[in-house]
Amino acid sequence: MKKITLISTLPPLIGLSPYTLGLVTALSQNAKIDFIGFKKIYPIFLYSGGGVDKNGVTPQFNKNVKVDNCLVWYNPITWIKAGLAIDTQIAHAQWWSWFLAPVFITVLGIAKLRGKKIIITIHNVKPHEKSWYKVLLNKSVLSLADEYVVHNQANKKLFLETDKSNKPVHVLPLGIFELTDPKMSVSQLRKKYGYSLKDRVVLYFGNIRDYKGLDVLINSFAYIKDKSVKLIIAGKPWKGFDEYQKLIDENNINKRTKLFLSYIPESQIPELFKLSSMAVFPYKEFEASSAAATNALNFAKPIVVTNTGGLTEVVMDKKVIAKPDNAKDLAIKIEYALVNQKKLAIESYKICQKFLWKNIVVDYLNKLYK
Repeated sequence: MKKITLISTLPPLIGLSPYTLGLVTALSQNAKIDFIGFKKIYPIFLYSGGGVDKNGVTPQFNKNVKVDNCLVWYNPITWIKAGLAIDTQIAHAQWWSWFLAPVFITVLGIAKLRGKKIIITIHNVKPHEKSWYKVLLNKSVLSLADEYVVHNQANKKLFLETDKSNKPVHVLPLGIFELTDPKMSVSQLRKKYGYSLKDRVVLYFGNIRDYKGLDVLINSFAYIKDKSVKLIIAGKPWKGFDEYQKLIDENNINKRTKLFLSYIPESQIPELFKLSSMAVFPYKEFEASSAAATNALNFAKPIVVTNTGGLTEVVMDKKVIAKPDNAKDLAIKIEYALVNQKKLAIESYKICQKFLWKNIVVDYLNKLYK
């Protein structure tokens, strides 16, 4: 049985925890996993993508998984100990945040000096932050890898445009971890959240950052005259919500909009997707794959995306692919999805089956960890 060291986060920490939970759970059916995680990750006041899910639950794995949440973001001694403790031939790190660069450089640097094979999964091929020092930190971490993993062909193409090392780049899709279906019915959930069954609920889910195009989605409602079409905005603002609230006011859709402006607990995510009619990912630019979109697939929901990054891989029908940063075109695509919900739901279900972790993990074991 293969033995791998994985470096990332697990619940209840906020970060890549849902992704990593799915990966570790699937791998552990046929491999031994030494997991190195964080005892303390960056606090929210320093970096908005951090913190702890207060309602999160520490996962329980089978006997093939050994978890050591030893890393402390401000304590280099824990980084050094982690690098020295790796006793597998392969160390596979998940890379997503420039803020953690010193931690990863130390852990992976020591492992590399000790002759370990380093694999890095790149979750943001083109960093969202473009400051020169953030780009430098990103490159410093990636230079330590012997092989890379990206989640779609668009990401691979983009990465190869900047990386000249000729190291192997594997394309392994973003896996879907099957969320627990809420015990409440759609009717009960609609009542709980203040909707009727006649309402057609459009869900925006995920952190609220400029590149994710929430402003475009809000403006698209100026073209959607049907008052039964409602909007849920569920996610934590990266820098504030005032500019979006102003757009909601200007478009006169306050009564059609419900806001959940905080980190969404794992227990609430299935409820929001189940009660919604569809989900929209209106990104202006995006060079990765969307974990939020996989949640929509999980519940076989129609999805509208923009033509950017790997978003188009989560839909079959080209009529639900909108032009980036184009509110009118986005409105057309949303209305099309609402009219064709049954057809698009079937397509989402088919894509979901393809991307389930239990299917994707076969390539991890047979190709990546060979």
